Amino acid sequence: MPSLRARLVNLALPLLGIKRFFSEPDKLEDRIAALRRKPTVMPRDALRKQFDIVEDDRRGFKVVTMTPRGVDAASAPNLLYLHGGGYVMDIAAVHWDSIARLCRDLGASATVPLYPLAPEHKAADVLDAMRALYGDVAAKHGADRLTVMGDSAGGGMALALAQMIREDGGELPGSLVLFSPWLDATADAPGQRDIEPRDRMLAVSGLQACGAMYRGELAPDDPKVSPLFGPLKGLPPTAIFSGTSDILLVDGRRLDEKLTAFGSRSHIYREYPGMFHVWMLLPVPEGRQALDETADFIRQHARVSA
Repeated sequence: MPSLRARLVNLALPLLGIKRFFSEPDKLEDRIAALRRKPTVMPRDALRKQFDIVEDDRRGFKVVTMTPRGVDAASAPNLLYLHGGGYVMDIAAVHWDSIARLCRDLGASATVPLYPLAPEHKAADVLDAMRALYGDVAAKHGADRLTVMGDSAGGGMALALAQMIREDGGELPGSLVLFSPWLDATADAPGQRDIEPRDRMLAVSGLQACGAMYRGELAPDDPKVSPLFGPLKGLPPTAIFSGTSDILLVDGRRLDEKLTAFGSRSHIYREYPGMFHVWMLLPVPEGRQALDETADFIRQHARVSA
């Protein structure tokens, strides 16, 4: 059973308005336009006192690098983190706090692209930009010291990116971490609508609408937007975290089943009973547990100091 704190947070989730955002696709365009008028959330002052933070705009979008004070960024392992938000929402404060915790635990730096968002930008171009960024980060830190990770839509992008690297013969990262990943833009898998009434953040109709905005002319099942249907052999060691009160549970389960069927021995699947979408980013005991498991996994598979 989820902790008392997790149950209270779950009860309060509708107050964030995310469920309403994803439940009314006919209002998405106006709501996205309203989001664009708001400033991007950046690391808070407390983090700036603990981290050296560099913001780079040379790629046409901002890339933020965070390094704990006292850590040599050139020799530290690195987390390439792709934030969630249905491909249409910008990064949130909980992302920065969770990235910072992992960096402190691992003695790692983090590279966080504020990648171009849909509907203004489409999957093919965004992924090409992330592939180029990955190449530069891997050259700087060493691919074996690099973890590619993301939550929700960012988790889907992380898997799609790993598939691109594998297919073009690039050097794969030391590990891959997927938090509540959105891996199937069709959003029509059996079981999703059964979970939907207890998911207090996401709705199937909103996922389908956001997926359509992001994919552009690509088919809904194209691996660039639905990496569950892409090549899964030869991927780096992968950690998948899913909760049973999240409609994206079915994506995490299917990825685990496919990797297991291929005989993968380097992936783990962690399913948390009763937990909601991206709980690992929120201040609940289960979130701290998931981040601890993540840090342990990265230490095992990427070249990270203990």
